[in-house]
Amino acid sequence: MNEISFALNQPKPEEQLELVGTVLWNKANKLGSFEKLSLPERNFVYLDIFESELNNGGLFHFLYNDSGRFYDAVYNAFFTIKAIENGFIYRKITQLLEIEIIPLEILERRYILDNISSTKLKELSDLELEFLACKEDLVHLMLSYVRQHQSDFEY
Repeated sequence: MNEISFALNQPKPEEQLELVGTVLWNKANKLGSFEKLSLPERNFVYLDIFESELNNGGLFHFLYNDSGRFYDAVYNAFFTIKAIENGFIYRKITQLLEIEIIPLEILERRYILDNISSTKLKELSDLELEFLACKEDLVHLMLSYVRQHQSDFEY
């Protein structure tokens, strides 16, 4: 039994998800970068990064820090794992900021964020509440995606 299979055999879905993430981050460290992981593994990691930033500082934190360069990858990952509601909520970020794309360059993102109105900051904060209120079972969707692509998660 490989480590991903072991992770997926844990009794609770949250434990499965956490262990899959741990396995992938360990594999990424061994490879030197998570960007060397397979695309399905990276999709998982992009969502893991987003969830971590969302829970530890919110959307502003996600966009303001280096993690914001993965905006498009996170967006694609939501739809790839069939988290449609989350994807639509996520897409509201660019609409709220009134820009077509989130810049890859951190200084460009920071300039945009440093110059948004307090009203827009409040709206960004309100989007966080939309994520929390979303009825879509992200844990289940992520685990289903891992199971469907388990051969790409071998470690």
